[in-house]
Amino acid sequence: MNSNTKSHFPRETIEMIIRENFGKDIVVDTITELTEGWFNAVYILSFVGQGVRGFKEVVLKTGVQESKYVLSYEKNIMHAEILVYSLLKDTIVPVPKILVHDFSKSLVGCDYFIMEKLQGEHWMKLEGKITPKNKEKLIADIARYTAAIHNIKGGYFGYIRDDKEFQFPDWCSAFQDMVHLAIRDGRKGGVDLPYNSILEAFEPLWEILNEVKESCLVNFDMWKKNIMLAEKDGEYYVEGIIDHERAFYGDPYAEFISLQNICGGVEHNNVFKENYSLLSGKPFTFTRNDKLRFYMYKIYLALLMGVEVYRYNEEDTKRMLKDCNKKIANGLAELKEYLENS
Repeated sequence: MNSNTKSHFPRETIEMIIRENFGKDIVVDTITELTEGWFNAVYILSFVGQGVRGFKEVVLKTGVQESKYVLSYEKNIMHAEILVYSLLKDTIVPVPKILVHDFSKSLVGCDYFIMEKLQGEHWMKLEGKITPKNKEKLIADIARYTAAIHNIKGGYFGYIRDDKEFQFPDWCSAFQDMVHLAIRDGRKGGVDLPYNSILEAFEPLWEILNEVKESCLVNFDMWKKNIMLAEKDGEYYVEGIIDHERAFYGDPYAEFISLQNICGGVEHNNVFKENYSLLSGKPFTFTRNDKLRFYMYKIYLALLMGVEVYRYNEEDTKRMLKDCNKKIANGLAELKEYLENS
């Protein structure tokens, strides 16, 4: 995906980053840029000789240059991703090892980090090779890993930032701010989305967000391209879950939006529910208000993806806006229908 937020660097600069962090004797062999990401530039580096810290290949992820425009929630977003990796390091959730992170912007003018290169491929790429039996095992593992993520509690609600402006004492206040920030940024950027319709639909529902009493870590981007699979004894297993930059502290039910991409509606998937409950320590429920909040998060995600078009070229912007407007319209219709029939 072409994105004007990506910080692309020539080979000489990437070699300098490696030398500064791992020593002057390290020789970079190949540099391959991954193009599927939508925000940051990502490179796979291989080395001549022993590699670095026992790794023959690593991943370099570069953040956004300070001079570039980003959305309010995207400021210092890489800091949140590194924090989430550190929070998950000692859990059952498989994540790659972070070797280096540098937020000083002194070397290349942007944040960056270097992590181990996982050996597998993302779930979407392997979709056609996964048997139904294997998929059931993968869903069971993802359910447990999701519960383990949600078992990490925050000291506030909202996006993971050091800035107190993003930290709230309750989920209602936090989510309201998240929605209003996205709408403010979208209007400022002239992005054509049905903001008033969203606010009108949410207005009578804000109060139900107060039912969320625990501030749980939520990945909010748990879809197939962020789940890396590797093969062992003829079956695939989850080698690592990556890209935690959208994470926040809030309602764990917001996680189930992206998980639809993997196992459909989680409330109807017994394998997911049983394994999630096993790790969460409590029965899996999906009440009327749970469902209403779920619809709100579904609409919010479509809103966010629509507002993010500021960084794409004209063709991708048109395509993304058409898709997001459709998703928002469908989400609002689903929410209205559910309210009328429940």
